[in-house]
Amino acid sequence: MTAATSTEPNSPVPAPAEVKPAAPQVYASGTMRKITFSFVFLLMLPFFVSLGPMLYARVSQGHWLGTPGLILLSTAFALVMGLVVVELVTSIRSRVVLGEKAVRIRLPQSRGLLGLFSYKTFDVPYAEITAVEIRREIYGGSLAPVIMKGARVCLKDASHVKLGYINERNVDPAFPFTEIGERIAARANVPLVDIGDVRRSAFKKTFGLVASPHEQDVLTPADIAAVNQRHGQVIFVLVGVLVLLVGLGIISDRNSDIGHAGLFTSGAGSSGTPSR
Repeated sequence: MTAATSTEPNSPVPAPAEVKPAAPQVYASGTMRKITFSFVFLLMLPFFVSLGPMLYARVSQGHWLGTPGLILLSTAFALVMGLVVVELVTSIRSRVVLGEKAVRIRLPQSRGLLGLFSYKTFDVPYAEITAVEIRREIYGGSLAPVIMKGARVCLKDASHVKLGYINERNVDPAFPFTEIGERIAARANVPLVDIGDVRRSAFKKTFGLVASPHEQDVLTPADIAAVNQRHGQVIFVLVGVLVLLVGLGIISDRNSDIGHAGLFTSGAGSSGTPSR
């Protein structure tokens, strides 16, 4: 039994629903984030500037006692200051706007320290996009492997526009680059291509160096499982060594006359009256 259909020539045909253009979507840092990093930068700046004259004065006058510690402190402070500067510049300059017919991208096209000087603005029509590629990059060895997931936009002229990288366990809510790539692919009606997992050098990535050919080889699930297994073994050994050292320290302290046990014993045995 078939369903009845209308065969009248003048039967009304429903009008197609009007397709409304998608509203623009903006990815950028909030005002509070910009103010926070600006405040932290200005708070740390006087201390950072004073480290150079302090080191110069100590070295020029031959005061070497404590100078190595000050050099180590200055190095650590400089690294923290660099991270704050990177976050500050990122919060001020980075911006992605998904429009009706094109996407405007203002992001660094280099990674690491060179990212501060490689900001570019692209107005990319959706018609010029052929695909959006996503891949995972593994940094580090067995001690502390880090997996970052990145995305880039592929254009018809064979060029690419890099979006950025995220840590899947700690995604930046202001710039979830894989989500941005997925939305660009949906608006451009192009495929979202998952290239897979590759191993990269953390040193080359930090200084913006080109990856070697073997770093472009896609890793298999067995390779990733082997990395995770080695990481688990190394962490297990490190924790075991730490527990052993703590245990030896406690035993040594209990058997020592000058350790905490000796102090507690001498304190309990004394009457607290100063000798005359």
